[in-house]
Amino acid sequence: MNKLKLIHRIITISFLVFALQIYPDSSESKEKKSIEEMIDQYFSTWSSQDMEGYESCFHSNAVIHFERNGEVREEKLTAFIDSQKRAHSFSFEKMKEIPLSKKIQIANNIAQVTVRWKLTSASREDYGYDYFTLIKHKKKWKIIYLIFNND
Repeated sequence: MNKLKLIHRIITISFLVFALQIYPDSSESKEKKSIEEMIDQYFSTWSSQDMEGYESCFHSNAVIHFERNGEVREEKLTAFIDSQKRAHSFSFEKMKEIPLSKKIQIANNIAQVTVRWKLTSASREDYGYDYFTLIKHKKKWKIIYLIFNND
């Protein structure tokens, strides 16, 4: 093999390695997009008080924890959804929660997602984090575990 062909092959291989680093695996990219859409649904259904849509984001065996100042409260899904319904019904002002940032890690059919969020109502603004563990169930990403806290 002459030098020119060797240089051409080295350049081609270098370009391919570089391109693979820039453009992630398309299947992982599709999964991340699917997870982002589910997380967006989680926030939008809660904010619109669509508790049926909100509950559909969770796996039926989901467990939820709330941490505040080192104290941790655990709820099963039904009790958690009921508490969210009560929070909306007892609130004098409409509440809206939006994701500010998302960090997603995927390993096969399990994903970890960290979301920085902002909760607003007419008179207040709160910030916090949701830490989700998702599982792919029947081709859809569902929340199997959630722990959250606020600043």
